[in-house]
Amino acid sequence: MRRSNARTALPLLLVAAPLASAAAQSPARVTLRAENTLNVARTEEIVAVPWAAVRRALPAAAPAKVRVLDAAGRELTSQVVDNDGDGTDDELLLQADFWPKEVKSFTVEAVAPTQKPVARVDVRYDPPRDDVAWESDRIGFRIYGQGLWKNPEYEPLHSSGIDVWPKRTRALIVEKWYTKGHDQYHVDTGEGADFYDVGPTLGTGGVAVWSRDTLWRADNFKSYRIIARGPLRGVFELRYDPWTADGRKVSEVKRIAIDAGQNLYRTTSIFTADGTQELPYVIGVVKRPGLVGITSKANTWAWLTGWGPVAPKNGGHGELGNAVMLPRERVVDWKEAHGHYLAVSRATPGQPVVHYVGAGWTASGDFPTPQAWWAYLDRFAQRLAAPIAVTLPAGTAAR
Repeated sequence: MRRSNARTALPLLLVAAPLASAAAQSPARVTLRAENTLNVARTEEIVAVPWAAVRRALPAAAPAKVRVLDAAGRELTSQVVDNDGDGTDDELLLQADFWPKEVKSFTVEAVAPTQKPVARVDVRYDPPRDDVAWESDRIGFRIYGQGLWKNPEYEPLHSSGIDVWPKRTRALIVEKWYTKGHDQYHVDTGEGADFYDVGPTLGTGGVAVWSRDTLWRADNFKSYRIIARGPLRGVFELRYDPWTADGRKVSEVKRIAIDAGQNLYRTTSIFTADGTQELPYVIGVVKRPGLVGITSKANTWAWLTGWGPVAPKNGGHGELGNAVMLPRERVVDWKEAHGHYLAVSRATPGQPVVHYVGAGWTASGDFPTPQAWWAYLDRFAQRLAAPIAVTLPAGTAAR
């Protein structure tokens, strides 16, 4: 696995977002200021506003009674989301493009949207296979439940690895592909197909305990919970039965969130384990013929990726990049072992660890070369380090 030379990242400034109290007379609308603090363009950027701040500035707002307008007065797709499924709404989401250093203003109103939003993400549970699949308008993924072992129609695969469904359409395809059937969604009829082999591996972005240079993996997930299905963010949670990792009992709760317009999704793992000592673990991508690995610590979020040909079976074509991303200070080592490219890290039992995972396909038109994919990963890392800075000043009463 080739290593990239770590580049010195420019300091990134994240502007704190002051939160205003509600006006004495409850306003019907407030102005939201959103600033791109980076000197890079940001397309289809998710702007996340703390829902508590919206409620303080706009007390009449509710999840079904809030809408966002751009500077021209056009209604935008928005979403109020509970990111962790605890029953409390966390953020108001909207999406916009930003030029370098651009500041935009949006109007937030305490009225119901007048337009039905078009979903650009989805999460689906498939009962026959006991799969959960998720997608943005750019790429799709799948993971396996224990019910797969019990259905005689399918291979009794034992794996916590993550599958990739490369797409060359902006339309959502998960529902459609499952309807087509297992054999049919492995053939590209113009939208892409499942050309990715997972088997009993980590696939793209699976995790395993790392001890004595050995992967100690979970089995298929035991249970799932879908928290949100869009239109801008899909969220779900998986729970794994305990497994033995070099004599130590370990279990995992994994929460995944995918945003519209993105090739990478956020995954949060909380491990429990015997004892209180740190748990060494790895996250990585399985190797396939022709795959070349590269790593980067140039930004505060480090990344590892493999790039190479798609499996040629069933007419597979093009090249695919698979990547994992984690905070640079949490990278203990990079490894090429057991047929994988791996990032080695450590977790404290009971404390969440966050990664970003994803893939990009040449046939999508977005990544014609590996250099284009690496540049996307660098930009994504920079954007993670400097989210859009939001300011929600005191509202003005409706006229």
